[in-house]
Amino acid sequence: MSGGEGISMRRVLIILVLSAIALVPVLPTSAAEIQPQMAGWERNFTVTWEPGTYRGKPVVEGYVNNVSPYSTRSIRLLVDSLDAAGNVTNQRVEWLAGDLLGGGRLFFQVPAAPAPSYRVRVFSYDRIEVDGPMR
Repeated sequence: MSGGEGISMRRVLIILVLSAIALVPVLPTSAAEIQPQMAGWERNFTVTWEPGTYRGKPVVEGYVNNVSPYSTRSIRLLVDSLDAAGNVTNQRVEWLAGDLLGGGRLFFQVPAAPAPSYRVRVFSYDRIEVDGPMR
């Protein structure tokens, strides 16, 4: 076998391997659905929201209400875009601006994927710990 035949055989082998790879069906994979990191967040917060638009783009806007006596910060919301059957089609985690005192509420507006409906949950938060007596 001469050097030219070796190169030609390698090319044929590469073409066969690439053709075989191209014939393998690509199966769609879906990422795992994100869930709130804070189990029981519903004991401390309620969330009210409605779909809207901001500068021509879809948003979800509303209020997070802190129904606990504890102040919180670093709140992140989980916004699920849902199809007509209630299946999650898109998810977004967004920071809520500001601290949320016990008994208080904060407005939010989160960009969202277009969808027939949405679900908003508290994804995570930090409780503000105060040293010493409270006044």
